[in-house]
Amino acid sequence: MNSSQPQNRLIISLLAGEEFCRYRERWNKLLDASISESFFLKWEWIYTYWESLDKENAVLQVWLCHDGNKLVGIAPFYVYSTTYMKIPVRKMAFLGDRVASDYMDIFAIPGYEEACCREVLNRVNDQSPEAYDILDLEGICSDSNLFRSLSSGSVMDSDIKLLSVFDCPRTHLGVSFDEYLQRLSASTRYSLGRKRRKLERECGKVTVEHFDLKNNPEKLDTLFNLHEQRWSVLKDKRSTFSSDYRRSFNRKLLQRFDEGGGYFSCISIEGKPASIMYMFVYKQNAYFYQNGWDPAYAAYGVGILNIQYAIRYAIELGCKSFDFLRGEEVYKYHLCEDSRQAYTVRRFGSGIRGNLANILFVAKSVIKNLVARFKRSCNPTPRSGRQDSYCLQGRQS
Repeated sequence: MNSSQPQNRLIISLLAGEEFCRYRERWNKLLDASISESFFLKWEWIYTYWESLDKENAVLQVWLCHDGNKLVGIAPFYVYSTTYMKIPVRKMAFLGDRVASDYMDIFAIPGYEEACCREVLNRVNDQSPEAYDILDLEGICSDSNLFRSLSSGSVMDSDIKLLSVFDCPRTHLGVSFDEYLQRLSASTRYSLGRKRRKLERECGKVTVEHFDLKNNPEKLDTLFNLHEQRWSVLKDKRSTFSSDYRRSFNRKLLQRFDEGGGYFSCISIEGKPASIMYMFVYKQNAYFYQNGWDPAYAAYGVGILNIQYAIRYAIELGCKSFDFLRGEEVYKYHLCEDSRQAYTVRRFGSGIRGNLANILFVAKSVIKNLVARFKRSCNPTPRSGRQDSYCLQGRQS
């Protein structure tokens, strides 16, 4: 047996709330040693989320896995009150589930992944019906420990449902930006070049700058403003940052950043901000979390052009991938060659509300499948949105 594998049954315990704030070093040391590459599992992201929550509506459920005295795995969960199809329920979820956290997981040092996933889920399942009505672990991807453990049969639980929810497109970066460009289609390269020349020719002086997140937290105000402007042109749509909670969360987050943890990619026209991208960096991966742009420059594709500058800078930083995260917007597939499927792990509790939620879930699934089948019968020819090129004509996510 490999010496890194657990010799005995793991000890599973809950992290006390008063200890959470002092757990940064141990948490990040374990994450750094694991195969997990998600920025959204870092202590800074997880703890800031917990700190920003209304504690009257939430209970911390961070499970620690020990082999003897050695910390080998962490499951960053919490339980909160919400509704499911208008039924009041208690949901157990990943910390960060309401701020678009992707690639969540139970992370562990190599050799302990399956044991940690199995023991944590068994412990959660053994809790009383009052502990939760729905276990809803969203944002795990196909190379996560949880997905692998469930797929391999290491975690035996017939009540667990593994649901496909969204795509996460990404591009692998080479040693140079020119190498990346050559992987794009000729029409995409031409469209990007044409838009860049048009922007420079018709809009005055164009300046591209990159700012470290830790040293330039004031750029968040630019992000909030341009993101709101971007969404203001869409009828009945609200900006992600319209919420005071979202703004406060991101301000607190940047206060905890170390230098090199991410960057803003900014385009200014005649000295005025026209586009900004909010990027995180971890384990040589660049994560495109959010952006904003001035609708006055939509026809020039200023948001799409800024993605190119952000990719160029990621290559300069030595990143090996540029991840677009959740969302199947058409433009992403023109700018990358790979994607990962993201899943939700769902289990309903054994109490009355859990059983009722399960019945409603099954009924909804049946209706959804019937509607999809009816639509396919009415329109048997599939349409692939990924082949549509309108994304490079000014529409950006």
